[in-house]
Amino acid sequence: MQQSRTQKNRQQLQRSLQKGDRVVTVGGVIGTVVQVDDKRVVLQIADNVRIDVLKTAVGGKYQDS
Repeated sequence: MQQSRTQKNRQQLQRSLQKGDRVVTVGGVIGTVVQVDDKRVVLQIADNVRIDVLKTAVGGKYQDS
């Protein structure tokens, strides 16, 4: 039951990604969403540094503590 809820939450997150969102990948990379496609997201992780990641690699929204 808990695993199903977690999977649904992750799918909802992936559908809701928008340009400007700060996210963290499952690998720990923090970046800002600059483009969203059906299966991938382009993250800006530093000045003039962008990476393509699969939506499934986004672990959650990131907030500075």
